[in-house]
Amino acid sequence: MFEQITLDIVILVGFLALLVRSSIFAVDSIVKFSKIVGISELVAGFIIVSIATSTPEISVAFFSVFTDNVGITLGDIFGSNITNIALIAALFLLLSPIRQIEKKTVRNLSPILVLSAVIPFLLLVAQEGSRFIGFALLAVFAFFVYRTFKSNQADNDRQKAPGSAYRQLLFFAIGIALVIVSARFIVDSASSIAEFTGIRQSVLGSTIVALGTSLPELAVDLVAVRRRHLDLALGDIIGSSITNIALILGIVLVLSEVQVSFTVLSTLIVFVILTHAVMFLFIRFKRIRIWHSVSLFAIYAAFLVVIYEIQILIGGLRF
Repeated sequence: MFEQITLDIVILVGFLALLVRSSIFAVDSIVKFSKIVGISELVAGFIIVSIATSTPEISVAFFSVFTDNVGITLGDIFGSNITNIALIAALFLLLSPIRQIEKKTVRNLSPILVLSAVIPFLLLVAQEGSRFIGFALLAVFAFFVYRTFKSNQADNDRQKAPGSAYRQLLFFAIGIALVIVSARFIVDSASSIAEFTGIRQSVLGSTIVALGTSLPELAVDLVAVRRRHLDLALGDIIGSSITNIALILGIVLVLSEVQVSFTVLSTLIVFVILTHAVMFLFIRFKRIRIWHSVSLFAIYAAFLVVIYEIQILIGGLRF
């Protein structure tokens, strides 16, 4: 049994690493594609990059549903949103050489942050998931995509980068294929670890798997801010939040045969609401300050303590 758990941990770590590398490769290719075809940076951050960096969560969601391990993907969805804002955004805001957020950026980001907090609140009110809620979330995501493209149409005179768009799409497809293969092994190994240790699937998904699947956002956004593309990083991290909570959760609710109770996930959902509400307030300041990052780090630390304290109270950890 010890050999099996060791093998599962090695598989989990190894394929998380492959997941990150393949996701970065896929994102890099799609960003180059957007530059070649002349898509605006805001659209690239909100839609293309955010969806691309969310492909690990999407892949984990599909394989979790079809292997009846929905707890892992639900933990991953909400845990990734907490990780994205309270850890990754906190980190790149701390390291960003740009300390001022433009009014236009605040105007575009604020409604998405509000929506990312309101949807989880409504899920708590609803208490249980259903296919109707799933389709409603998919409709919200479709409206989000439409609104983004409609209000931020690319300028026809935009300077386009040289290169082959088809080649970048091919690279993107290769990267996505590697992501999907990695996700399958991650779900299998994480489920095995949860069964052996007694850690609830939602706890494992909201911490270890969520951190692993959020690493593409971390890598891409740190590169973006160091190259003074703060809007792209903010668009990606906030776009990823609405992608997780609307697109991926919508897919899970539509496809899953398992009854989903949001009441059981109330701790995760409360932290999602808190992190997005705090991020909304910080964005409204327009100027980035160190205490903003420190506050978000504190929320993430509190989240880790609370989630594992609950696990111990419920059933402890078995090693």
